[in-house]
Amino acid sequence: MGIDGGDFVDKKPHLVLGVMWQVARLIAVGNVTLQECPEIMRLATENEELSDLLKLKPEEVLVRWCNFHLKEAGQERRIANLGKDLMDQEVMTHVLNQLFKCGTDALNEQDTLKRAEQVIINSAAGGVPDVCSARDLVRGNAKVNTIFVGECFNTKHGLEELTKEEYDAAQNLYEDIEGSKEERSFRLWINSLDIEGLFVDNLYEEIRDG
Repeated sequence: MGIDGGDFVDKKPHLVLGVMWQVARLIAVGNVTLQECPEIMRLATENEELSDLLKLKPEEVLVRWCNFHLKEAGQERRIANLGKDLMDQEVMTHVLNQLFKCGTDALNEQDTLKRAEQVIINSAAGGVPDVCSARDLVRGNAKVNTIFVGECFNTKHGLEELTKEEYDAAQNLYEDIEGSKEERSFRLWINSLDIEGLFVDNLYEEIRDG
């Protein structure tokens, strides 16, 4: 939004990089939605409605997903972001073990970089696309980690399959809240204004506070 062909012709690096990041992000987390993956409803907290899950951004869903597998692994640790909280690679070691049963030997490695290298090896063995290096992971860059964790989720989310009734409920809810073509038009219009720090995913929910 807010970028046109002229910016590419003028070779403005920060704008071109901004576009490339949005493309990479969409590829990595485009399926991290209740519509594309109804099993995300397994990540709902106690007393939380499915409609609340629709308000979460993909990155927030991935944080919950990591915490879900940490809990399943019997770990007390929880994360709040996909940046600094993943730097030591302990979390992803447990998550990958839950998904691919690759073991947690990497935790015995004191060198964080070597631990990250084992995380990359384990993810590749599980079929996760090669999207970054071990050095990238230990920097704690939230964008890099979003791409990596998103690809892990896309390869195998490890969430229990839904019953037919649960699946239908999730799909019907999404269709009800997704709204009309007019809602989409207004949402895209607001986003096209290029307002700093503002991106609307759900028009109805995000205009409630004025």
